[in-house]
Amino acid sequence: MGEESNTRNWGLIGGAVLLLAIIVGLLYYYFTSLWIPAIGLPILIFGIYELITSFVRSSEKDMYGTSDSGAATIWGFLFIAVGGGLIVFQYANNIIFPIVYVLAILVLLIITRLAHKGKS
Repeated sequence: MGEESNTRNWGLIGGAVLLLAIIVGLLYYYFTSLWIPAIGLPILIFGIYELITSFVRSSEKDMYGTSDSGAATIWGFLFIAVGGGLIVFQYANNIIFPIVYVLAILVLLIITRLAHKGKS
């Protein structure tokens, strides 16, 4: 029972963060009229939230083979890669910079996952 309420609390907090991130994206669009980073900014903010909260989530493996902490880490890095890539795409002069950014974030994800595997 305690585990279910803990999951619901993370979902509620995540929902609130997502709504705040969408508000930030809408405000960004209102002031700049740039829609690509207005989409990327909420994704980036939510990714940062997921990554930060991964440190305080449960590290016990569940029936899907990963822990809440591990899943939050993976999703956080992926959201940061996509959201940040959209923002970089808007302000870069070519496609190379967003590709390099996304690849760098994915390398950080791999390093992080390997470090977690080495600890356990």
